[in-house]
Amino acid sequence: MTIPVGFITRYAIPLVVATLFLGDVDIPQQFKIFDKTQRLSDEVLSKAMGEGEGPPESFDYIIVGGGSAGAILANRLTASGENRVLLLEAGGDPNPILDVPFAQRYYWDSDMDWNYTTVKQSRACNLTGGSCIWPRGKALGGSSSVNGLVYNRCKPKDYDLWANFTGDQSWSWANVKDTFNSFEDYHGFYEETAGANHGYGGEMYVGKIDHLPGVEIFEEAVREKGIPIGDLNGGEEFTYGFSKIDYNIKNGMRCGTYQAFLEPILNRSNLVIYRYAYAIRIETISLGDLTYRAVGVTYERHGAIRTALAQKEVILSAGVVESPKLLLLSGIGPKEHLQELNITTLIDLPVGKYLQEHPGMDVVGNSGGFRFNTTFGKDYNTSEALMQFLQNGTGPMNGFAYETGYAPQLMGGYLSSPHNQDRSRPDVHVYIHEHYTPPPAEKEEMYFSVELAQPNSTELLDWQDKPLIDPNFYEDLNEVEILADGELPASKIIKSIFCKVIIVQSLLLVIEIMMDLFMNSTTFQKFGIQQMDRLLEMLDSREDYALLPPRLHLPHGTKQHCSCCRFKLNNLRVIDASVIPFVPSGNTNLPAMLIGARGAEIILSGQ
Repeated sequence: MTIPVGFITRYAIPLVVATLFLGDVDIPQQFKIFDKTQRLSDEVLSKAMGEGEGPPESFDYIIVGGGSAGAILANRLTASGENRVLLLEAGGDPNPILDVPFAQRYYWDSDMDWNYTTVKQSRACNLTGGSCIWPRGKALGGSSSVNGLVYNRCKPKDYDLWANFTGDQSWSWANVKDTFNSFEDYHGFYEETAGANHGYGGEMYVGKIDHLPGVEIFEEAVREKGIPIGDLNGGEEFTYGFSKIDYNIKNGMRCGTYQAFLEPILNRSNLVIYRYAYAIRIETISLGDLTYRAVGVTYERHGAIRTALAQKEVILSAGVVESPKLLLLSGIGPKEHLQELNITTLIDLPVGKYLQEHPGMDVVGNSGGFRFNTTFGKDYNTSEALMQFLQNGTGPMNGFAYETGYAPQLMGGYLSSPHNQDRSRPDVHVYIHEHYTPPPAEKEEMYFSVELAQPNSTELLDWQDKPLIDPNFYEDLNEVEILADGELPASKIIKSIFCKVIIVQSLLLVIEIMMDLFMNSTTFQKFGIQQMDRLLEMLDSREDYALLPPRLHLPHGTKQHCSCCRFKLNNLRVIDASVIPFVPSGNTNLPAMLIGARGAEIILSGQ
């Protein structure tokens, strides 16, 4: 069944935008109204059509989760028409308001967010009482329907490490590059020189934001300091330095995996999508000798509990929290913990014990950043800006904003601290933000954020009534340095409103580089840049959708690590970011998409 929301996206978006930014409306309330209306519509239509009623339905494949990986799997597995696929998604269709990137900030606390938080951290998220937000998309398209749309392949060496760790060279950069290119339609900042480094004609559109006020000035300052600029998504040729950021934005609108891979195929007769279907348990049968076979999934939808059967395979693509949770609830996990939960253990595995995330911080002052004596930006809340966006998808509304004004990411970068001399895999990820505040308190600022690209700390996912996510941020004391009265120049600037600031050494040393760039470049001095008076501590978990390898190192079925065979559970695969052995060096949406595409290749090749 298809809920016809396409007409909303095509015809009502101009009205939505006008209402959002020129009208006096309660945006969170609009979100709630849409979510409730869509859920009710789905319930009425599904009951009218008798979906899931009667004997258990049978499919070739059941995919749990229609996010960054699951959407691609559903697309690829149904392309030939030979396979009948059921896609179970806990959320609904993405709210069309979020098709406008400018509205991304409104999704927080909506029904499109799982609203996870971590357990209290002793060395992070002090501004929120030690509990860090853990945003995850709950809708078709998953986190790609709510994220900041940054297109980041991470570093080639990340994939070589995966390949070496698993002994499977099909996961090396030389091989996965072709998979990236296969689903890419590249029209980003480096299109003229991209050549074979990018793909063309694939489903996933890669575009750019045209309104980046001040980016030329920042580029000039970077070059003055001898830091290279190029395409950081281009492969081995350029891995260190800064890059203009490419986005999954097409004609000014969001292009997540829902828009790219699901929306165009909603009418395929061999694809059945059950929205608001929450997977409860993987159904298995015993084959003897402690060997099992996955035969289906039990799920709850609109108050009814039903089971669907899979003739070929059950595929978990529910994400880094929900996939491990479903394994645990199905008896696959640490035996001692399952016994505590009164769950019969089928397979004793360390599920949920190898979570990783990119800890980082925004380097901002009390006033918001490095302030200039001129302005680069312009007011986005005008009829002219609205008309420019409606006519051709450009201008200040083709970007991102916060409550106090327009705040695009001008550039992204990878820098190496003195701890890491390998420029092919730098250890710190950097973003540069321009922040324009319109009148009457008009001002122009820039600030930057830094995050650890390869964290050492491993983390824990537990499950009782709700997920207990414990990232153990900064618990590896080999990584951190406690600054109270340090002698480094940056430590004289970074004075927290708290008694101490805890900063990863690598981040601190790269902050030194960035502070030098802002304060000592003649380029910025021409604009009367002002030193930050005091920095607020913002140690947090960046929302890069990092991942959880539950020791299922690759999607089941790969040659050397056939976890289904190795762990005596047949016909079950995990194909999402939770199978990555080491967190990649940046935003994880693209690696998750890669895993979905590679997983489909593996299945369709008969492995």
